[in-house]
Amino acid sequence: MGAVLIEDELEFDFAAAIRAERFEDITYKMSHCMKSIDFIVEWDEELWFIEVKDPDNSKIPSKSKKHERRQFFEKFKSHTLFSKELGPKIKDSFLYLHLQKNLPDKPIKYYVLIAMKMLSPALLSSANDQLKISSCLLGPDNSAWPNKYLDGVAVFNKATWNEKLKQCPVTRNI
Repeated sequence: MGAVLIEDELEFDFAAAIRAERFEDITYKMSHCMKSIDFIVEWDEELWFIEVKDPDNSKIPSKSKKHERRQFFEKFKSHTLFSKELGPKIKDSFLYLHLQKNLPDKPIKYYVLIAMKMLSPALLSSANDQLKISSCLLGPDNSAWPNKYLDGVAVFNKATWNEKLKQCPVTRNI
């Protein structure tokens, strides 16, 4: 059964899902050498891997907020956010679940929410391209992989998440 999942100030309503859980809360015993995504959400027709980044979090101390936001945006612009964080998280999480034989036979999507108001449509488009590259998502049908992998990736800000994924809105609770 679905659930409401919270990541700091962000609340995701996955009540309509078959299951929704924090991936770190699943028996994930490889944290010393593998990175993990935040949530796994299973729907009737597909499985979502979700990672959340929240540079607009109000809990970031005001004296360091500007610096942290600037650092985050630099990682974003230089693509290290994708190559060093987001790409490895999906690959390691997928590999872990694959080796555990714990992946349902459903299409898998990797969704990243970057809760940052300043992400324009152009920046989101660039982010989607970088996420495809860093996730090793090949071509429109992943034809180079003989085994099943990701069926798609997408990067959202809070507004585009709520616009495109209406069945599971996200709200900020301050």
